[in-house]
Amino acid sequence: MTGDGKTPADTVVLIGGRAEREFALLRELGYRILHLDRRVPLHCMPWADVPIDVDVDDWDLVSKVIRGQLDGAPPAAVLTHVEPRIPLMAHLSGQLLPDPRGLTVEAAWNCRDKWRTRNRLREAGLPVPGFGLAGDVDSAVRVASEVGLPVVVKPRDGAGAFGVRRCLTLDEVRRAADAILEDPGPGTQVGVLIEEYIDGPEYAVQTLTQNGRTRVLSVFRQHMTEPPIFVEIGYEHPSGLGDSDRTALSEVVTSALAALGVTDWISHTQVRLGPAGFRIVEVNARRPGGRLVEMTTAVSGVDMTRAVSQLALGLPVTVEQPRATHALYSSVVFDEPGFVTYRTGIDVSGFRGTPPPIVEIEVSPGEPVLPMDHPEGGVYGRIVVFGHSSGEVADGVHRIREALGLQVNRLDDLSWSGSDSREFKSCC
Repeated sequence: MTGDGKTPADTVVLIGGRAEREFALLRELGYRILHLDRRVPLHCMPWADVPIDVDVDDWDLVSKVIRGQLDGAPPAAVLTHVEPRIPLMAHLSGQLLPDPRGLTVEAAWNCRDKWRTRNRLREAGLPVPGFGLAGDVDSAVRVASEVGLPVVVKPRDGAGAFGVRRCLTLDEVRRAADAILEDPGPGTQVGVLIEEYIDGPEYAVQTLTQNGRTRVLSVFRQHMTEPPIFVEIGYEHPSGLGDSDRTALSEVVTSALAALGVTDWISHTQVRLGPAGFRIVEVNARRPGGRLVEMTTAVSGVDMTRAVSQLALGLPVTVEQPRATHALYSSVVFDEPGFVTYRTGIDVSGFRGTPPPIVEIEVSPGEPVLPMDHPEGGVYGRIVVFGHSSGEVADGVHRIREALGLQVNRLDDLSWSGSDSREFKSCC
């Protein structure tokens, strides 16, 4: 490492990604970007020094392309913010860097493969729902019978709650498992995970782990749609947990990360509080989605996107002062199908919150929208307000919604079946 804190190599390999800030942060740190994806989006090309289309499922080919582009020299780091590419990132770091940093391949798969996650945690004596793995529909029904209804059926290595469904009957299990086996999504691991449904509040826990020591950055109370599907309709900070529960939750998450082998990385972990206590639902070795990074930055002083970039590069992590004690995140979702209308260009400069509110609507006025529980519906935007009391942030969200005037003009004969202008369907 040079005197200014930079590694001698000057190129970061960035796998996948869609957000300009992922690129801008690396540029601010002084690095060139070699961007690899199955098909680099057109809007990302100006942000990378060298954008390359490559089959990211062919790990040997990806490694060969990188070596060719860098003339055999090691990159400064290999990084991804895309969950399905985390094992590839860890593999390339181990292959290409003289001193690999971040996640090992084993730790990456321990988090990415939900079957492995639950086995590692159970072996460590940590609280997980009852679970089993099925390779076909009949075995899914059998596993569900053994676990006990209701159950949650999900892809083995899915992401973003897609394909996840609570099932009350074995017929529902059969249909849900068949749908996953027919279309497993971006995952590469074959199988359907069947797990016990935990009825209780859910919490999103964001962490930063360095040298094996984990710091809990934020704990958000997570609000979901009613099952059978799971759409994240809001978050709040503080979480409402008492001191003893907050301590217990932090200990569970910290122990889980240690059991999975996460020693120098960030994580986004989801935990449910059921009748028997906390149960770990997901451990994701990545930043959270939506605008939860900005929410975490405001209440902790740590920007998780910047932090993981610095960890990958072996640089000190920037920690600033928190700017808010309270935050409220409200997803833009709809109950009915129709065509949305709202006021554009609303002025949020008058809101007292620091940082200023975040207001995002991902479809234009006049576009068709679908209910939040529809497979092609989900979340169409978000409002995040920061402040120093629960009343302040709740009032801010209410006033922004009033200013937007969001309405859906319902059409009973709505027959639209194409795509809206969202880049991708979000669950938060």
